[in-house]
Amino acid sequence: METNLISVEEICAYHQVEINFIQSLEDFGLIHTTIKKQSVFLPIDELSKLEQYLRLAQDLEINLEGIHAVSHLLSQLQNMQEEMTALRNELNYYKQLNKH
Repeated sequence: METNLISVEEICAYHQVEINFIQSLEDFGLIHTTIKKQSVFLPIDELSKLEQYLRLAQDLEINLEGIHAVSHLLSQLQNMQEEMTALRNELNYYKQLNKH
């Protein structure tokens, strides 16, 4: 097994979740798994997203459609924050030019 992959079976056992939930997340395009030697694995960089979705489902009792909507909104928020940072940097650049 590669070190950047985690067995979905291990994740399910640790988080006490059915493998169907992870499959549903993949069907919605929220996470991506890899199949190696007839076993399903999750890339390590997908683990934080999966754990976030698990918290939404288990702690807040949000269904898959709601998780998909929340994920989309969080993605939009992240994009807006990145755009605001870029615009602030650009504004600061022009402010510095104006001072000289």
